[in-house]
Amino acid sequence: MRKLGNEGTQGYETGLSGGIDRRNFLKGAALSALGVASVGALAACSPQASPDDAAVSDIAEEDAPFEAEETVDADVVIVGCGAAGFMAALRASKGGASVVVLEKGDNMTAPNGIYVSGPFAVGTDVLKNKEGGTTLTVDDAFYHVMEYSHWTPNPALMRRCLETSADAVAQLEEIGYTFEEKNFRFETPFIGEKGGFHAITNASEERAAMWEQALTDNGIDVRFSTALVSLATDDNGTVTGVNAVEKGKKNIAFNAKAVILAAGGYLGNRDLQERFLHTRKLNVARGGESICTGDTIVAAEKVGAALEKTFGYCPCEYGGTHANASRPAKQDKFDQNYAFKFGLYGCLLVDAEGKRFINEGLLCDYPMSYGSEQILKNSPWYAVVDQAYVDAMSTEGLYNYTTAKGATEDTWFIGNYFKDRILDNLPADIEEGIAEGWCFKADTLEELAEHFGLDELPETVERYNGYCEAGTDGEFGANPWYLSPVATPPFYVTENEPSAWSTFGGVRIDDCCRVLSAETNDPIPGLYAAGTDAGSLYYSPYYDIPGYCYGLCIDSGYIAAEEAVASLKA
Repeated sequence: MRKLGNEGTQGYETGLSGGIDRRNFLKGAALSALGVASVGALAACSPQASPDDAAVSDIAEEDAPFEAEETVDADVVIVGCGAAGFMAALRASKGGASVVVLEKGDNMTAPNGIYVSGPFAVGTDVLKNKEGGTTLTVDDAFYHVMEYSHWTPNPALMRRCLETSADAVAQLEEIGYTFEEKNFRFETPFIGEKGGFHAITNASEERAAMWEQALTDNGIDVRFSTALVSLATDDNGTVTGVNAVEKGKKNIAFNAKAVILAAGGYLGNRDLQERFLHTRKLNVARGGESICTGDTIVAAEKVGAALEKTFGYCPCEYGGTHANASRPAKQDKFDQNYAFKFGLYGCLLVDAEGKRFINEGLLCDYPMSYGSEQILKNSPWYAVVDQAYVDAMSTEGLYNYTTAKGATEDTWFIGNYFKDRILDNLPADIEEGIAEGWCFKADTLEELAEHFGLDELPETVERYNGYCEAGTDGEFGANPWYLSPVATPPFYVTENEPSAWSTFGGVRIDDCCRVLSAETNDPIPGLYAAGTDAGSLYYSPYYDIPGYCYGLCIDSGYIAAEEAVASLKA
């Protein structure tokens, strides 16, 4: 019997998280693009880490003049050294440009691109050399993605990214990356003879060393602990550089002929979460705080950039989280609290009123795509189980429990992933959750409902148990094997908040990754965006293809750099 533990897998996109000393530096960095200019002003601002933080208008003075203490000249300045920024830096340098990269993190372990599982790509040597080859084409991926997204992203840009994806993967191979084509644990559109997901086989520590070496070898000036304050423009609206602050030191004006925004979204900014996602409950999947605070998006908006209409997130697929939890679900490792698995293991899920709001099977089968949108909208959400369910999960595990109710290898793709994964420490973890306040145990449903104010829960359970008995979900159509009755006391409820590897949505760009003007929809001269700062690449809910976010990040970083360098030579 194999216990649930570290299986060596990661979420296929990871967000930037804690682990580096940046508390004082982050004070105000999330707001810097709103016009806070001096080091003193930055130090006076509050971090975007709590729902109780002050609003932007309360603590930041708009349009304060930027007083540079140092000036640096470069052909291309890139804001952010994650997946997109790193790729853009390499390509711009190889194109002959002098490149400066501004990274808010203190060192190379900070950027999110270090930790992802791998990209989706088409036409790579990895796919061509796999057993049996591949039948995957750009057309396959392009039409699937565009139909899935109802043609919401920029079609020309999407196709160009897919056509560029093999070159982007080759660039990573050139610096030492190795890949293995494999199926992910979810049922995805391109498996078997097609493939497309490129699992990175290098350890994250090895990747960080590769990035450092590649940046050094290509003569790229990386400024760690340096945050964007604002974009500089001339009288014609052309972007001419970046105003930035070096942590605890000085204000620096970086003059550039092209600026590429690639700072990784706004996961670490609760105010922007509320603005774009209408929640303040989205936590960082890897724990701690995120330094991806949307500085670039707001700075671009201030110089007239258009924002896209689609905003979303790349969810953590390993379970719920909670602000009060000492061991929230991060990755599938032994150090998380197993009670957070309830929501992903097929049980009754309810909203703050105690009403069902989702086909619970979707959160198990497709936690990053179809299952993700509703848990964000209904956060906090609640998983409700009984003692029989707890006993089953802690002794036999989800696979045996679910196949006994009719699931098979042919009908339940994700089932193989759950074989022999036993939540053996579940009773103790429940007690931990109760002590921390996000889990509750009661002998009656009425008492259970009262604790979190789930007024409709008793009626919901009665109706739900009827579906369980009938073997048919008359409300949301969940598969019978995901119907788990709540009938044997005591009863349990966990309060869950969602978490993310990254956010989606930002500035509008064209197929050359040029940022577009809100007024004219023409490109803003000198300004480009890539990765999750670029809203025109993404859709909500997240794509149903593993590695697609990371793939788009490296593809768009490649394209943005190629276009920026071409503009210098025009």
